[in-house]
Amino acid sequence: MGIKIFYFSATGNSLQIARNIEEELENCVIQSMATCIPNKPVGGLGESIGFIFPVYFNGLPRLVKGFVEKLAISPNTYCFAIADSGGTRSNSLGMMDDILISKGVRLSFADEIKMPGNYIISHNSPNLTEVERLITDASIRTKRIAKAIFNCELQPVKQKAKLWSEIINHRFLYKNAHKLDEKFTATDKCVGCGLCAKVCPVNNIKIENQRPCWQHTCEQCLACIHWCPCEAIEYGRNTIGRTRYRNPNVKVEDIIRSCGGME
Repeated sequence: MGIKIFYFSATGNSLQIARNIEEELENCVIQSMATCIPNKPVGGLGESIGFIFPVYFNGLPRLVKGFVEKLAISPNTYCFAIADSGGTRSNSLGMMDDILISKGVRLSFADEIKMPGNYIISHNSPNLTEVERLITDASIRTKRIAKAIFNCELQPVKQKAKLWSEIINHRFLYKNAHKLDEKFTATDKCVGCGLCAKVCPVNNIKIENQRPCWQHTCEQCLACIHWCPCEAIEYGRNTIGRTRYRNPNVKVEDIIRSCGGME
């Protein structure tokens, strides 16, 4: 049985989960959703397809939604999905299932994993002790999930807060999407290294006159803020003084590769 996992990760949490599952399973490969969509159908009888992604505003990130909508999936495919978040109650897995149903398949297995929250526009990142605890717990949970996937266990989606999740997801992530990056600024700490542009999964940042310029196609992943080596990027006054977060088991080079760079 072959297993293909598609993941989306800005600060490394979903990438760590994908890697942990890959280590537990044979014939398993992972691919970033920020790279090219396969030009041939994936899956089929005896094949498994997985999706690992963070929760954005109670639902799917726009990049994830667009990727799955365009992905061709063969009938009779065992599909699974893992959503990771800081604990937000949402229907992101239900949204994923709805997309797959429209393609003639559905989620055979769905689960959630709590990881360190990193949306520092609205709240601070957890402290180092809490980060270590959450990642340790997540690794243990991931092993159990990997075993379930290997055995093709069934754990269907439980739709929850469906209407509320759809309203929040649309209002904060889709409505006026072209304005989501208007509050980003680079302070005098910026040295013009261009790393923010390299870690952006949607190529939303261009470097002009040694300063980042946002192009109004923002995903709100905050990779630019968290990976800036000088902590020179702020989102209005919301992020001033707040701790940046990067998964301790993931390197910036991994994120750049997940965006299609460093080939």
